[in-house]
Amino acid sequence: MAPKSTSPMSSRKPAARVELRASDYGPCPYLPGRRWQVEEFRAAALEPSLYEELLASGWRRSGSTFYRDACPGCGLCVPIRIDSRSFSPTRSQRRLGRLNADVEARLVESAFSEERYALYRAYLRARHGVEDAGGEEGRRAYESFLLGGPLGSSGIVEYRDRSGRLLATGYVDLLPGGLSSVYFAFDPRASRRSLGTWSVLRELALAAELAPGPRAGPRYYYLGFWVPSSPKMDYKASFAPFEMACEGAWVPAPDRRGALARLGLDPGGASDGQGTR
Repeated sequence: MAPKSTSPMSSRKPAARVELRASDYGPCPYLPGRRWQVEEFRAAALEPSLYEELLASGWRRSGSTFYRDACPGCGLCVPIRIDSRSFSPTRSQRRLGRLNADVEARLVESAFSEERYALYRAYLRARHGVEDAGGEEGRRAYESFLLGGPLGSSGIVEYRDRSGRLLATGYVDLLPGGLSSVYFAFDPRASRRSLGTWSVLRELALAAELAPGPRAGPRYYYLGFWVPSSPKMDYKASFAPFEMACEGAWVPAPDRRGALARLGLDPGGASDGQGTR
C-alpha cells in the first residue's frame, strides 16, 4: 500500500518524521475469521524513553519495525504491563518457582551465538512448524529480528540449569521504566517446566532488580499484547493485577474479569495457552 508521511511521535519537539505505512498480513494469527492489519514504520534509531511512551498507544517493536494493530472492527490486542514491585504470584505460579528452582536466569549482551540460534530454530520447528532457512540467510533473518535493534538497549535473558544447559532465551528491551519483552524461545525438550510462564515471573523480578532502592519508583514489565479468548495469548491476564493501554493511557485492571468488564467484553474464553509476545 502507498505510504503516507506522518508522525506517531508528535508529542516530542521537534517531531520525528517517519513514513507510516498500512499493511495487511492476512489471517489473524490469534483469532479465527479475522484479518491482521497494522500501521507501521521503520526506524534505524529510536530513544528508549520515546519507545516507552509509544507503548501506551499500542506500538510494539519487531526488529527495526514499529507497528500497532489497526484491524477494522477489532480492538482485542490489548497492550499490558505489570508493576514488578506490587505483583504477587498465585499459588500455581509459586509452584513453578519450585519446579524451576534449578534454573538460573542471567541477563547477557544481545549478540549472536550458535547455541542460542540453534535453540531458536528448534523452538520454531517444534512449536510453530516453521523451518528456519539456516545458513547465512537464516542467521541474518534471526539477527535482524532479535539482536541489536534501533533502541540500542536490548539484552537476552538466558535460562540455564545447573549443568549449564541452555533451556530458554528471553529477548528483552531495557527501558527507563523497566523491561519490555520482545520474544521468548525454549528448548522443546523442557516443555514440562512451563518455562513461558516461569520466564514472565523471572523477568518481572529482573525488572525490579535493575533499579534497586525504595525510591526508584515503579518498575514495569511490558508483556506485549493480551488477546482475550486467544488460546495463545489469553494466559497473560493471569499475571494480575496489571495495567492495560486504553486510548493512549495505562489504566489499572485488578484481574482478567475486571479488565474484560472495562473493555465491555464477556468474561468467557480460553486462558491456558503460551504464545509469542
